[in-house]
Amino acid sequence: MSHAFLFVPAANQAEAPSFQKGVRALGDFKAVRITDTATSATAALAVAPAAKATQVTKGSIARSADGQVWIADLGLWLPLPAERERDAAWLIEQYLALGAEGLARRLQGLFALLIVDQRTPRQAHVITDRCGSLHVYWRQLADGVAVCSSSAVLAQCAPSTLDPVGVHEFIATGNIYEDRSLWRDIRKIGPATVLTLDAAGTKQHRYWDFSAVEPERLNLEEAVEQTHHGLVAVLKALPNSVDCGQPLISDLTGGYDSRLLLTGLLDAQRPFHTTVSGSADHPDVTVAARIAAELKLQHQNISAPPLPTADEFDAAVRMTDGEFDAFDFARILHIHRRLAAGHGMSLNGSFGELARGYWWELLWPKLANRQPLDVAMVARKRFAAIGYDKTIFASSAQLDLAAHMAAVAGRAIQPIAGYPNTTQMDCVYYSLRMQRWQGRIASSTNQLWPAFSPIGFAQVLDPILAARADTRFRSLLARRLFQRFAPPLARIPLEHGYPPVPASPFNFWRFAPLLSHYGGKVINKVAAKLGMASKPARPTTRPDDTALMRDTGIADWQKSPLILQSGLFNEQALRNLLDKNSLSSGPRVEQWRRLMTLEALMRNIQTGDATQP
Repeated sequence: MSHAFLFVPAANQAEAPSFQKGVRALGDFKAVRITDTATSATAALAVAPAAKATQVTKGSIARSADGQVWIADLGLWLPLPAERERDAAWLIEQYLALGAEGLARRLQGLFALLIVDQRTPRQAHVITDRCGSLHVYWRQLADGVAVCSSSAVLAQCAPSTLDPVGVHEFIATGNIYEDRSLWRDIRKIGPATVLTLDAAGTKQHRYWDFSAVEPERLNLEEAVEQTHHGLVAVLKALPNSVDCGQPLISDLTGGYDSRLLLTGLLDAQRPFHTTVSGSADHPDVTVAARIAAELKLQHQNISAPPLPTADEFDAAVRMTDGEFDAFDFARILHIHRRLAAGHGMSLNGSFGELARGYWWELLWPKLANRQPLDVAMVARKRFAAIGYDKTIFASSAQLDLAAHMAAVAGRAIQPIAGYPNTTQMDCVYYSLRMQRWQGRIASSTNQLWPAFSPIGFAQVLDPILAARADTRFRSLLARRLFQRFAPPLARIPLEHGYPPVPASPFNFWRFAPLLSHYGGKVINKVAAKLGMASKPARPTTRPDDTALMRDTGIADWQKSPLILQSGLFNEQALRNLLDKNSLSSGPRVEQWRRLMTLEALMRNIQTGDATQP
């Protein structure tokens, strides 16, 4: 994805110092070169390309013939339905004919558009994709409104304070929800949104939400046919210019979702390779190798080292805006840097979970009932299930996480009250989990090169969401799709040892591994309730994090954490947690890593604060 900074000055504002601050901060914080700018008395726009620039992500602003309309397109979009060889000139043509909302309805993919229309003075629009996966933020400043692909850059445009709710969500769960960022006055633009900015302020309009889903409309064969047809159409329509003469690279694991994507790739007949990450004996790795061998795919296993380098950690903080565990993302970045050296773009199977009725086990046996979703139960079991140390938060940042996430989920499903409970659960998963977890990873990785999931495109996802509940539960839709369109993928066992094919009296014996798989889960749950759950054995050796702690400065940060100045933390409890944990050991390792990610962000911003002279 390219980076962009848009600024619309306030009425009667002769100069716009925030634009210059923002552009400088964008270049410095993201370590990118601004390649194109467009300025006028009514708006200003600047863009920079992704690290691996292609013809599609080259970092330039498209302009109408008369120069009155400018468009910066971030991410990767296709027309809906998919068509090949559409470019930014087509976007301008569609905008001039249909307006911002009409254009939005014609697009699918992982994208954001920043549009300046000088025909209406001081007016601009921002369009986000249906899921809001490509993260874009806005902020009201003293001299106007700023929009940027980075919340951390906006935080450097004027003095900023941390948002207590956003920080609590991040430290507790690893994600931030709804329109929050880590910063109090910086908001994420929502999914499927047209945000209009002018001298009078801002207004938002949703051009799509889950009320447009037609649940229970398709039977199994219809859903399988339309899902596969849509996936192949999307893959065929991906612009040739993205490839740059290099093949695509696609994730391939032992599970369902990467096979679903592979089924489309085999029929789309695009040049592609496959990859997996893990130890040689990991089930994902062994199953992927078997699939690749049987289908004669060019396949490789690329793994990241246990610990990132100081450079990878710093890059991860900057690419994620500190909104994702930088230690985890550093490993993702390590792998993608290696893959990007020889491939055109990266595909993955995200959103495939929706084809398998993910989280529906919480609803069984009452599937597709038109009853209110128990959001308190969903929050408790899916968003607040993992314990964390709440004592580190000062009173100003205290939160009952389960109650808070129940309210968040309740607001997400408000437009579809009365829909089947399975559709409500899909909405929660799509709107919260995919937007803020998968979307944060995608938004960050796309700063390196195009990396996304074709399954998340509307042409693929719409028939999945319209399939009857009984066709998706227990992955029946995916199993039948493999059986019809890629029989070898239905025959080769999954990572747990049983095949992804519909069970029948003639193949029931092949599902024997299910007994041990689910039996082990039941035993563990019963043991946990009886207080007899065994703790996982500690590894005899662990990665030595001394060098990373020293090279990044984390060892010194722990002694005098800058985040204490925010007033959001209890000093003694915070120091106690930091002292008892490290990158690779301790009772609250994940919480420690998120705290150090936030600490690194604060220090990066303090060092390069664009508000300083």
